[in-house]
Amino acid sequence: MQLPLIPYPQRCTLLDVYVNISEYTPVILQLPQSEERLVRMAGRLFKHVEVRTGEYALFAAHSFAQKYPFGREEGYLLCVRGEEIWLAAGDARGLFYGMQTLKQWFEMPERPALEICDWPELSLRSDYLDMRGIYPKFPNLLLYVEEMARYKLNTLVIEYEDKLPRSRSQLCARTDCLTKEQHEQLLQTAYENFIDVIPLQQTFGHLEYVLKQPEYMHLRATSKKPGELCPLRKGSFEVVAELMEETARMHPDSRYLHLGCDEVWSLGQSPECKESGKSRQQLAIDFINRLAEKALELGKIPMIWHDMLLGEIVENKRTLGDLEILSQLNKSIVVAVWLYYPRGVGEVAPVLIDRLHSLGIQTLPCCAVRASDNRVNQNYPRIEMRLRNIDMWCDFIADSRVTGMINTNWCSTFALGNPYGLFETSRYTGFYAAERCWNLRSCTEDFMERFMAVYHGVYDAKITTGAERRYDYYEIVGTFMPRITRNRQTALLIKTMFEWEGACHANALVFRSKLYPGSEVELACLRERAEQCENGRREPERILKELLPELVSPAMAELFFESRTYPNSLFQREIDGLLKGKVSG
Repeated sequence: MQLPLIPYPQRCTLLDVYVNISEYTPVILQLPQSEERLVRMAGRLFKHVEVRTGEYALFAAHSFAQKYPFGREEGYLLCVRGEEIWLAAGDARGLFYGMQTLKQWFEMPERPALEICDWPELSLRSDYLDMRGIYPKFPNLLLYVEEMARYKLNTLVIEYEDKLPRSRSQLCARTDCLTKEQHEQLLQTAYENFIDVIPLQQTFGHLEYVLKQPEYMHLRATSKKPGELCPLRKGSFEVVAELMEETARMHPDSRYLHLGCDEVWSLGQSPECKESGKSRQQLAIDFINRLAEKALELGKIPMIWHDMLLGEIVENKRTLGDLEILSQLNKSIVVAVWLYYPRGVGEVAPVLIDRLHSLGIQTLPCCAVRASDNRVNQNYPRIEMRLRNIDMWCDFIADSRVTGMINTNWCSTFALGNPYGLFETSRYTGFYAAERCWNLRSCTEDFMERFMAVYHGVYDAKITTGAERRYDYYEIVGTFMPRITRNRQTALLIKTMFEWEGACHANALVFRSKLYPGSEVELACLRERAEQCENGRREPERILKELLPELVSPAMAELFFESRTYPNSLFQREIDGLLKGKVSG
């Protein structure tokens, strides 16, 4: 196995010498200008830190200081051998990431002498926080932001929906909306960890939290689509422009403003759109350009999802549309191309991204560390589907002109949908994506072993290595519970949900007893399995009920618990009726 480091460095050489470096080793932190974030980070690693003026470096007081800084952006050089340690970088982020690697080195039970030359291959490496549904309690949210930096992610897209503390209280969730102070603390924590926040303000579709309000209902394209705006309706642009202004004002340091603009299924169906005679693609681009101009006025680079730029659906495939219309798109817009399945990445991405680049439009690929995967009720990501999606995108990016990737992470199919598993269960896929973003050609065959070490503190997990074993994490992490020292709650949550799923299979037998009414053997089989499964669910549901208040708010805990147990309650009523000879329907 490679050294237990995530992401794995570009170049890492083990040295056959002893090491005598500890947290008590006096070190010198050298900075060309004041940077308290680096001072605090160094102070968390070493007890005695002296700050001097000079090129970005950190070294033991008696060690040779690297004369020349490392030239690659966000990169660093690290050497630990004997009683010497030195870390050199060309910028503040590089020194910060070098210290993150050093922190993982300090956590190893056996610390080898080594030399590392490391740098990121993508300049934008973004995680995703979907706050439309269930998300971590606020203290856990801050810890998650700190954890992102540990794995060298440098950007976070936040889809707030109604959780942003707005001036109009009717647009704020009655429970679980961030307070103004919490929001400021969230942004400050991101800043402390060199993470840029990109706020996502929906402006076209997915506006349920706005268009459900009586004063805005008239702006819906059709009454059947409560979250989709008619772009030609009087007052539509003004409402979303006001939302954009407030969101931009609350994120003064953010370079980008993500405008959403995806999945406006009803576009073109309103009377105004029909009377215009314009195609869906033309309607979309006209409105998106107005939004982009507004974002630029606010000093933000506009970003949008790609799908509404495409043409009509033909034979269940969305066409690339009219090139002349697409060429009208504002060239300042960054198009986030979200494709989560093999056909999309393999067939659509190369053509679409090449076409956009030929028009002078910048693109940003988006994988998914959790997505629908045609499974609404999922307690953790469908791991094989997600890792393959990440791998396909990274292989594509390695041979393309794009310089970043957003690792999207969805909490549900839509704001009012059935929740996926809790956010914590997606850290395995999330940090796998972080590794690939940093090192596109990283060997990930032993990723699960390294993840068990770095994330869970199990440094001697004996797992047969090989690419396919990366997919076994959710199945086997529970077996390591006695040895897990870090993120035990996450491991227990996954173990509980895995066991709970195994106790729900009796539900699939109900149809047989209904199909063969009065059959003694069918009823006997159902009775036996139903009792086993009911007993099997009891303990996982008890543990889940205890865990949830530690992870999410009371309202979210209730919502998640009911989303999992209520379907079983319905099945159990049907089973009871069948066993008593009372069949519904």
